[in-house]
Amino acid sequence: MQARIVTPLVSTLLLIVGVAWVGYQFGAEKIFDGVSKFSPLTVSLVLSALLVNAFTAAYRFKVLSSATGHPVQFRYAMAAVGAGSLGSAMFFQLAGQLMARGFVMGRRGMSFPAVVAITLYERIAATLLSGLLALVGALYIFGRIYLDQQAGGLLFVKIIVGLAAATAAGAALGYGSHARQVLKPYLTRRLLSRCLQLFALALLVQIPMMVAYVAAAHALSPQTTLAELAAASAIVMLAASVPVSFAGWGVRELSAIVALGAIGIASNDALIAAIIVGVGSMLSMAVVLTIGAWGRRQERPATDAPAADSIDYAQALAWCLPVIAAIFVLFQIYVPMGSGLLNVNLADPVAVLGGSLFVLHAITGRRLPRWRVGHVNLAVAVATVVLGGSLLLGAYRFGWTDWALVNRFFGWFVLLAFAATGALIVNAGGREAFRILALTYVAATAAVALLELGLLVVTAVGVSLPVSIVRPGNLEAFSQNHNFFAFQLLMAMSAALVLVREKRLRFALSAVMLLAFWYVGSRSGWIALASVLAAGVYLRVAKISEIAMALFAAAGAAAAIAGLHDALIAMTPASGAAATMGSVQILPSAASTDERLVSLIGAWRLFVEHPVFGAGLGAFRNQLIVSDSGIPLLIHSSALWLLAELGLVGFLSFAVPAIYVWLTEWRRARVEPASAVIVLCLVAFAVMGTPADMIYQRTFWLLIGAALAVPCWPRSAAQPDEGGEIASA
Repeated sequence: MQARIVTPLVSTLLLIVGVAWVGYQFGAEKIFDGVSKFSPLTVSLVLSALLVNAFTAAYRFKVLSSATGHPVQFRYAMAAVGAGSLGSAMFFQLAGQLMARGFVMGRRGMSFPAVVAITLYERIAATLLSGLLALVGALYIFGRIYLDQQAGGLLFVKIIVGLAAATAAGAALGYGSHARQVLKPYLTRRLLSRCLQLFALALLVQIPMMVAYVAAAHALSPQTTLAELAAASAIVMLAASVPVSFAGWGVRELSAIVALGAIGIASNDALIAAIIVGVGSMLSMAVVLTIGAWGRRQERPATDAPAADSIDYAQALAWCLPVIAAIFVLFQIYVPMGSGLLNVNLADPVAVLGGSLFVLHAITGRRLPRWRVGHVNLAVAVATVVLGGSLLLGAYRFGWTDWALVNRFFGWFVLLAFAATGALIVNAGGREAFRILALTYVAATAAVALLELGLLVVTAVGVSLPVSIVRPGNLEAFSQNHNFFAFQLLMAMSAALVLVREKRLRFALSAVMLLAFWYVGSRSGWIALASVLAAGVYLRVAKISEIAMALFAAAGAAAAIAGLHDALIAMTPASGAAATMGSVQILPSAASTDERLVSLIGAWRLFVEHPVFGAGLGAFRNQLIVSDSGIPLLIHSSALWLLAELGLVGFLSFAVPAIYVWLTEWRRARVEPASAVIVLCLVAFAVMGTPADMIYQRTFWLLIGAALAVPCWPRSAAQPDEGGEIASA
């Protein structure tokens, strides 16, 4: 009886909230004017197609549940799919979907890892199929694959190439051997048949969704052919499926304006069509959820025992998610969200999954997570409370801001998710898992650095590339900021010095990253690098001779690139396409220096005015101090940001635990690899965090979380070898 009453009310409430949010983001009047253009027949067709899509998605969930050894009734599958879709609209897409599905199916006896596995199966198949359909659609509309440089077409290709290179390098140095051992028993013909079945189901789900897009767009632009509408709809569907938004909102509308605009549909009409499909999809899922939850409740879950050859999904996810995060963490993108842009890391959805599994294990095990340093759980709780209090303080003083709520407060939980994801793989595989994770990240970072250097060489020989692809003198890679890329290199260097034991490989990795450092052009990065290398020499994880050889090799390569560029300019003086390539901008411009000073002085004034509890989360951003380019300034210092917005209380809540961890691990850093990695990472963070804001760098939290989860060795288990280097256990 409770399910019959509560579920429809919850569905209706979520739907109302979602529609209200859409009206607020895109303008209620504009939406109502656009809806008036639709006939009752068109609305019925769109809703019918979306209902078919929802029921087909529920059937796919039922089939996949049976394939994973957890058969369920169709109505429970409907409830899971409906709840998951509405959950993704209320919370970050993939995380909200999984939490809602996990809650529904948990009551039916299905484990959360199985829910995650089923959802990932769905998304991988749907993404691959959507990508293929979008490719065909682009070929039909444009007659070729068109890459608009201004719209970031080449940058998209660069991201794909970078992901492929990082994945391949990570497999070669990190996770490859372990993955082959684990996957070999499952690489059978039966797996191939299941994959074909999965793709067929994905196609059946996507066809009704495409019909809905075509029907909505055709009502607004009857002169456009159905084939063109289908081709453009395929592109929109691919963009909306990327799990970096709230149920696709924002991304769906922008992609609709671009794709439908390419076939002559006005921007307002394209926006209305996308909104209609989005709202209709939420409505159809609410209906499916209500139907699925309606009916007589069984006393016992209608599930069978898992199949004998089923995969241990908890163990598989504990290995896969952290490894994927170690690769994806290098890629930062901007996602449109209504009227603004959300800075998202490709690894964020993966980390949220890993963090959720980590918390779930702690809950089911009825014990708090264990770390190699004491009081970590308490420190996290205190920092969270302080951030929450600062958020409320800021809301009281100047109102709620998206930057404070989403970027800083919710962003803090994303950082904790990265730390938990790193700890997840260590809890599953111990010290060897930590080594695999760290080396995967090292290899991926080196691959990205090699890609950047390769593009730099291409520009040196006279090939003109957009600034978004390669920025001579200030390489950013995929981090959106040269200081952030320098920090990523520092994290990789710290792990490589400790964990890469083969001397030639360590020399090659060090030389590549040092060469990339030169072209990054970060002053704080160079200071932090010197500090890390000095600490490494002191801890006997690095030798001065090896560092000198790597520096010499990097300097020689930089001189060769500069010489190649100068020779080209001498031979073709009229070509100025790459005339400035040879210069490395280490010294900042006057404008950059002025902006930094303005932000630091403003932060200090806020601290002086509010020394104890700070001015509140988002206070500096709320002042709307903008640069010459019109971009709001941020505080270029982690320490000053903490002091300005969180006060002495907030500063000490972060600084004291960090110092305690550093002092604790320093005493055993010469004999334990995990301790050495922690010490070097904290040194890099402390040095770079003083002139730049590095707290929200995901890379740091992923490695620190994994290293802190490594259990301590007994004193007799690890001793320095004759060369003074850390002995492998």
